[in-house]
Amino acid sequence: MSPTVRQGLLIAVGGLALVGVVTTLARRRMISIRYAFGWLAIALLTIVAAAAASLVNPIARTFDMTGTAVFLAGATAILVAIAIQLSISVSGLQNQLRDLSEAHALLAERVEQLERRSELV
Repeated sequence: MSPTVRQGLLIAVGGLALVGVVTTLARRRMISIRYAFGWLAIALLTIVAAAAASLVNPIARTFDMTGTAVFLAGATAILVAIAIQLSISVSGLQNQLRDLSEAHALLAERVEQLERRSELV
């Protein structure tokens, strides 16, 4: 068995393992369906990439890299994109939380004012 085929099989096994982990996390409701679909898409992309492992060698030769380095570069780019997307999501949630906290503080102050007025009457 050639090293390229072994590498492809190892990558495919990793993709299948990711499918198993994500499915388990989704069933236990530890990860939302939205993110589960994203991770499943990445797992399927990994499995497809494993099938196309022999196509990586010409790309690797073009950039004077190994096939493994090409796969790692691709995986790193995907993980950086995920980190950026999650940072955007968290920033939006922080803004929503701040707005909600401010609205709550204003409502609490208004209720307190109304309670003081009703005590005076």
